Amino acid sequence: MNYSEFLINIEEVGYSRQGKSCAFCNIGEWTIGFIGLSGKFQSNGSKAYVVCARPTEFEFMTSPNKQFSTEPMEYPLKLTLESFTEKLEYESNLLRFDYDRIGTESDWSDLFKLIANDLPIALEKLKVTGLITQITKSSELGYIEKVWLGLKNA
Repeated sequence: MNYSEFLINIEEVGYSRQGKSCAFCNIGEWTIGFIGLSGKFQSNGSKAYVVCARPTEFEFMTSPNKQFSTEPMEYPLKLTLESFTEKLEYESNLLRFDYDRIGTESDWSDLFKLIANDLPIALEKLKVTGLITQITKSSELGYIEKVWLGLKNA
């Protein structure tokens, strides 16, 4: 499955595309996003991306009324194929996060399996309360973390 086929397949399992390189889906209490990175991340013949997840109940910092955000910093969980484990752990990496790059004609089936199967199962196990517990254990909450927790006036 190349990149074009990947985009078609994620739409078939319920993801909504935004633009040419992003797709999002609400699954249970979670929003999962495939966010293609642009600008300095662009390279001919490959696509840089990050997979993100957030509880649907969390507010956005920039536009509280929108359903999805294409900004990775709006998501507490930022993942790549390499960083994903079934036991999700929150890391306060708001501006500096890992991303991955795959050739557009390479095999995207592992990434499809991650966002269509493995990540939703791991999020179901984590539960929103588990993520909130992990975030509150952070040594110092940043502004966006306070927004997520409903403490933005704190």
